Amino acid sequence: MKIATAFSLADCAEQAAFETSRDLHGQLGGAPQLLVLYATEHRAEPALIAALSAHLPGVQIVGGTSCGGVMTQQGFHSGPDGAVGVLGLIDAEGAYGVGSAALGEDAHVAGAAAVERALVAAGRDFEIPTLVWCCQPPGCEEGVLAGVQSVIGAQTPIIGGSSADEAIAGAWRQFSSDGVLQDHVVIAVLFPSRAHGAAFQSGYAPTGKFGVVTRAHDRQVLEIDHRPAGEVYGGWTCGAVGGAGAILAKSTPTPLGRVAAEVQGVPMFVLSHPALLGVAGDLSLFTDISEGDVVHLMRGSPESLVKRAGLVVEDACAMGGWAGAESLGGLIIYCGGCMLHVRDQMDAVVEEVRRAMPGAPFLGAFTFGEQGAIVDSCNRHGNLMVSALTFG
Repeated sequence: MKIATAFSLADCAEQAAFETSRDLHGQLGGAPQLLVLYATEHRAEPALIAALSAHLPGVQIVGGTSCGGVMTQQGFHSGPDGAVGVLGLIDAEGAYGVGSAALGEDAHVAGAAAVERALVAAGRDFEIPTLVWCCQPPGCEEGVLAGVQSVIGAQTPIIGGSSADEAIAGAWRQFSSDGVLQDHVVIAVLFPSRAHGAAFQSGYAPTGKFGVVTRAHDRQVLEIDHRPAGEVYGGWTCGAVGGAGAILAKSTPTPLGRVAAEVQGVPMFVLSHPALLGVAGDLSLFTDISEGDVVHLMRGSPESLVKRAGLVVEDACAMGGWAGAESLGGLIIYCGGCMLHVRDQMDAVVEEVRRAMPGAPFLGAFTFGEQGAIVDSCNRHGNLMVSALTFG
């Protein structure tokens, strides 16, 4: 297995495709079997996919738009004309396939259809993949995960992120070899010849404040402990987050968390990012929520968010059974909200990942929803999280 990454800040899609494909070809000694592609909304153009496919014949593409830029081992990449980042993989002894499906009215059906098509593309119909990489728009993630698991079961790690844009305006897109897609699920199935490690965590800690969701609908918390959710949340944050309207930026340091699993008695939280506070006291999230869920107020600092990406990569390597210095390379999904919160420190974030995986190539994207396997392939969708996949 060989892994390489490249990036471009070129002012046109064709030039970006030329630069990245040239660099990958030179490092790998040929066209990759699988191309993981992330780009800002400025470069989400059909010409980008067409040119990459022309320069790298036969390559299968999976990915989507990233908020604000991309990162590789060479740094954090962002520019006025957008940014493109790619990871290419050659593995003659492995198998890889990409499939996509329109969301339509049912994310569950779309997730199932996309993974079935990916298995066919890999030439491994009716087999269980070692890993799944996913990309979809925000808002449907739990349904997509359920659909994928309806085909392959719950034991295969599902890793990825929801496509993002610059202003939460719906300009996010998904990428496959078919082109630039809107409102699609794109799934890659991986049967790698080398070992892998995966980790999914946040840089937040519980504050000790918690309550039970007593009324909820889809992604809205209406009541916590039989009181208006916004009132409870405002009290927990000591008034730092309050007033009806958009609260996404203000709530970034204080999301809600739910315990997804425990590791040696230590709770592992999956986070939900409060986005809107309604006039009736309802709280809208970027994850589904259910009555009976116990929600904890979490708190994170810029320092913890800067360090977390490297720590998650370290854990992914440890899960794979090797030290970071032995890694062949990896993929990192880092929440777009966290990136915006520490944007002036993104060089430090990159350095933390470099330290965790010295000398290894990596590609990182900034997403509006993160998916990963917490413990024993406990696949979850969360917000303000870091998801990492490494190979060794």
